[in-house]
Amino acid sequence: MFTRRHFIFTSLALPPLSVLRPRPAEAAQHKVRIQSMQFTPATLVIKAGDSVVFENRDALEHTATAKDGSWDSGNLRKGKSATLIFDRKGEFDYICRWHGGMRGKIRVE
Repeated sequence: MFTRRHFIFTSLALPPLSVLRPRPAEAAQHKVRIQSMQFTPATLVIKAGDSVVFENRDALEHTATAKDGSWDSGNLRKGKSATLIFDRKGEFDYICRWHGGMRGKIRVE
């Protein structure tokens, strides 16, 4: 037989219902370092909804610019960064607008 005291004790021993529900996946943040005239890593694999921080550690000003023009970090001086969120799946090749030999790729799964 359940008494009120037994019910309260049993209720406190169980985890709250919010713990039992699945939680939505949280978006991750990734970094691309710009240094020595290159993007590191050169290819980055992320999930849709994740963000990428482009951080310039080089003495020269750089950009991270999609080859198709769909996104651009803007000019980044030494020590500056820009954060972009990638919501859709696909492969995105990018370059530095000022130094065309600098190339990278972001693969969104």
